[in-house]
Amino acid sequence: MTVQRSAKATRLFGWLLAAAVAGLCLGLYPLLEWYQTLRPLGLHAAAAIFFGYYLCVPAVLTALWNMDRLLGNILRGRVFVEENVRRIGRVCWCCAVVAVISLAAGWFYQPLLFLTAIMAFLSLTVSVVRSVMGAAVRMREENDLTV
Repeated sequence: MTVQRSAKATRLFGWLLAAAVAGLCLGLYPLLEWYQTLRPLGLHAAAAIFFGYYLCVPAVLTALWNMDRLLGNILRGRVFVEENVRRIGRVCWCCAVVAVISLAAGWFYQPLLFLTAIMAFLSLTVSVVRSVMGAAVRMREENDLTV
C-alpha cells in the first residue's frame, strides 16, 4: 500500500471517527441508560463515564483535526516540515489529556483505568514519533543548506 493510499484511508477513518464522537455526544445519555439495564453502574460510575466522555471530547476532536491536517500535508508531499512536528506534538498532548481525565474518572469506574493505560502509552509512543520526526526535519534542513 502506498503512502498516498494509506494516508487517504487514515484520513477517511479519522473523519468517520470524528462523526462517531459527535454522534455519541448526542446519544450518550440514552446509551448509558441502556447499558445500565445490562450492568447496573451506580450513580458515581455512570457520572464518571458521562462527564469523563464530555471532558475528553475537545481533546479527541483536537487530536483528530491535527491528524487530518498532518495527513493533508503528507498528501501534498510536505512530510518533513516543522509544522508536522508541531501537529504530532499536539496529538501527543491530547492523548495525555485524555489519560489524565480517564484516570480521574477511573477513580469512580475502574474499567476506565484500562483507557488510562492505553492513552498514556499512546502519548509516550506519539512523543517518540514526534522526536524522530523532529530529527528528520533537522536533517532535511541541514541537507538543504549543504546543497
